[in-house]
Amino acid sequence: MIYACQTKCCHFLFLGSERTAACPDCGKKRIRPATREERAAYFRQRTEALAGARRSG
Repeated sequence: MIYACQTKCCHFLFLGSERTAACPDCGKKRIRPATREERAAYFRQRTEALAGARRSG
């Protein structure tokens, strides 16, 4: 499941399990399931990162 951090400064999107309790970026426990738009942004970012890695390596 894709989660979003709800803290003011973080807003990190990440893949986690149902047991995920905290944001892996900032460590805060204010996370929630990502919205449809946030999930789309997460997958778009990952796709772009993979494409960039293939070009450079």
